[in-house]
Amino acid sequence: MAIRRLLLLALVRLPPLALCLGAGLWGGLHADPASGEPLWQEEEQRLRVGLKIFSAVLGAVEGIGDRAAPDGAIEVVVVHQGSADAASQAALDLQAMGQIQGRPLRIKTLTAKALDNHAEPAPAGIFVASTGVPAERLRAWSERLRTLVFSPFAGDLEAGAVAGLHITDQILPYVNRAQARRAGVRFKAFFLKVARQHD
Repeated sequence: MAIRRLLLLALVRLPPLALCLGAGLWGGLHADPASGEPLWQEEEQRLRVGLKIFSAVLGAVEGIGDRAAPDGAIEVVVVHQGSADAASQAALDLQAMGQIQGRPLRIKTLTAKALDNHAEPAPAGIFVASTGVPAERLRAWSERLRTLVFSPFAGDLEAGAVAGLHITDQILPYVNRAQARRAGVRFKAFFLKVARQHD
């Protein structure tokens, strides 16, 4: 029930224009040295909204408690390429959420290259905090580590992330069903009833 309430709180019915409100909370736009492209205001707002929805998405993964570390913590990796600024702030915001299903969160920040070489144990979830991550990487992380890869950025869900955001007249979690199957990630039925699904 706690996860259902969290999901309902996260699914605020806002027009896409609302993503532009509060601009500057993360400092306007900044360059991503790896891609050579800036993180625009819309992308920053997607990142912020994604952080609010991510905990509900992670909590809706079946068997998430089985992915806990020996000390009971749920480990999440915030991955980035180029500047680590947005990833560091995202990690702080996720850590502030405290718990998932009564288990403490442990947040780790890694570069994309480091995650490519990450060995077991696999994290319970991966939050993408940079734009321009190649589709091959998004797919490889979820399939090799058998875990949720969540990206709030436009186009990443279709490219190979397991979950993300769908924004039209409202904001909904977005699930790539084919990629979820390939990664062995299963979501609870109540979550799939409210999530937008991509085949």
